[in-house]
Parts: sequence; C-alpha cells; structure tokens
Amino acid sequence: MQILDFLYEEENKNSKFFDRKISITSKKTLIKGVKKSGKTYIIYDYLSNFHPDEYLYIDLLDERIKDLHVEKNLEKFLENKKIKILVIENYDFTFPLPSLEEIIITSHRKDVKLEGFDELMLYPLDFEEFIAFDRKHFNIEQIFNIFANLGTFPQIVLEHEHNVRSNLQDLIRIIIQDETKLNIFKKICELQSTKISLFQIYNQLKSISKISKDKLYRSIKELENENILFFVEKFDATNANKKVYLCDFAIKNALSLKKDFLKRFENIVFSELYKRYKEIFYTDVIDFYLPKQNIGIICAPFSPKEFIEEKLKKYSTHLLDLSLQEIYIISVGNEDAFNIEGITCNIVPFWEWALQG
Repeated sequence: MQILDFLYEEENKNSKFFDRKISITSKKTLIKGVKKSGKTYIIYDYLSNFHPDEYLYIDLLDERIKDLHVEKNLEKFLENKKIKILVIENYDFTFPLPSLEEIIITSHRKDVKLEGFDELMLYPLDFEEFIAFDRKHFNIEQIFNIFANLGTFPQIVLEHEHNVRSNLQDLIRIIIQDETKLNIFKKICELQSTKISLFQIYNQLKSISKISKDKLYRSIKELENENILFFVEKFDATNANKKVYLCDFAIKNALSLKKDFLKRFENIVFSELYKRYKEIFYTDVIDFYLPKQNIGIICAPFSPKEFIEEKLKKYSTHLLDLSLQEIYIISVGNEDAFNIEGITCNIVPFWEWALQG
C-alpha cells in the first residue's frame, strides 16, 4: 500500500505536449507502439483533464518499483481512494487487471490483445506532426531537410539538432537493451530499404559473433513485433525476399558509417505509408504497391521526368497487370504529370504528397 500511496501522490505533468493525430477517446484503451513514440505524453495530456485524486498512474518499468509487486493490493487501493482512472504503462500481462470502469494500458508489442479494449497504434512522428513539433522553420523544403536528418522520434526532434547521432544511439540502447538483438539490428540497418535474406544475415553475423539461426530468427521476429522493424513482401511472391524498413529512417546514419540517401528516402516514404495502409507490397518496378487502392508509388527524389517516363513505358504491361489507376513518383522538389496506357502518373514533392494524405 505504501508504494501505491507514493505513486498516487506523485505529480504527473506534461510540460511539452504537441498535438498528435491520435488521442484517447475510449474508457478502456490499449495504446501500442514502439518505445519512445510518445505514448506517455498522450496519456499525460489526457489526464490533465482530471483532478489528480481521480487517477493512479503506474509504469511497470519504473526502476523504483520493479519486483515490488504493486498489483498485490491494487484492487483494494483503487476502492479505498475511489479512483476513477487507472493507467498501467508497459503492462506485462502477468496479473489480471482490476475491475474498474476506466483503464489505460500501454505496450510496445503489437501482438498483444485485451478483450473489451479499444486499440490505438502510435508510431513516431509523421511529416505533418513533425511540422507541429518544429516551430523554428517556415520554408517547407528546409523543414523536409531537417526532418530527413532528425528522424521521427519526438524526443530527438525536441532536442538540439547537433546531437542527433549520439542522442539516437542513446535512444536505441534504451529501446533495444539485449546486446545480441542490438548487433542484429545494426546489421539490418545497413540493409535499410533493400531485399534481405535472413540466411545471408546469419552468415555475416556468425563470422563476427556466436549466434544460432534460432536466436537470429527469434530476435528479428521480436524486433518486428516491437515495431522496430517492418517487412514488405513482394506482390504475389510470398517466398521472395522481403524488403526491410526501420521504424525511424534516421537510425541507420546513427549506427552505421554506410550512408545512402536514396535508401533513406525510400524509408521516409514508407514511414508515411505504413500509418495509412494495411496492405503494402513491392514489385520489380514499383517501390510500393497498394492493391486495394490501385495505386503505385515510386521513390525518385532527383530523377528527371524523361527518365522516369521512359522506364515506365518499358514496363507498361506489368503496370496494366497490376490494374493501376495512379502512380505517384515522389520527388524532392520536382513536379510534373504524364500518362501511360491510361494510368495517371504524378511527379510530386514529398512534402506535398505527405500532407495531402
């Protein structure tokens, strides 16, 4: 009881809240998302609408209360204090939730479910949210350049730009605390936006560290489940190598000396897409294919219209087979349009495309 009393009396304030695209609207809410994506700040903002006596906030990863079994007297404490809202961050599912009308739970795993709870998935910032966070710049191209370098973690965006690399490294060590998983992640970062074979990764890693195939596959599955890695399948080719993307496109530059703006730009585009669409594929011609929308997306930050048009004409049969109605060619500054076999092809700057979704 003494521990719960301490947590109950502790003040939770959100001094730097910026609007996000999701908010808590249900009395039973499960918020999922990669660590450090901003779940706590959304909760603090919600709690600011209530008197502190009305809620109890618990973070099970708080070092002060680890292994103290705060759940033992939880039900009785809630009843005694007449608490209306219970928040449990990083809920580990090792104990049943008390019977309370309003409960907010967070988890960094996307495979967890809670019956009767509405689910919110919170990702790091998209471009529109980044603009709300960046209040120092007004030129849209300049904002994009800063976005491409800083990445999408709210904490990094709010901190000084010159410490991006070291701040990102510190953040990743918090998110991935297992050393083997971190080494695997570093290797995959080098392959950002490319087709990967897990067997090839295993062969590269085993030469520099002791690792089993089982450990590799299990770790990658965990990284995916923790919203740190994302995989995109080839359309109509389930057994083909998948393309891998990072939860934050700026991470690779913080963990690797290998730089490739074209690959980072592709990950930037993907970071906008995975928040909007459930089904995303790639083909040999199209970077991202959205079958339900009949839309194709090609990442071509600097390619001139003539080059893109010529390339697409060569593959017009493939484009028609996909039943495409529109193709967006995402650029950095270029803007144009053309038509291939009845398919509208729009060359649009990233910022224009990202803000229209």
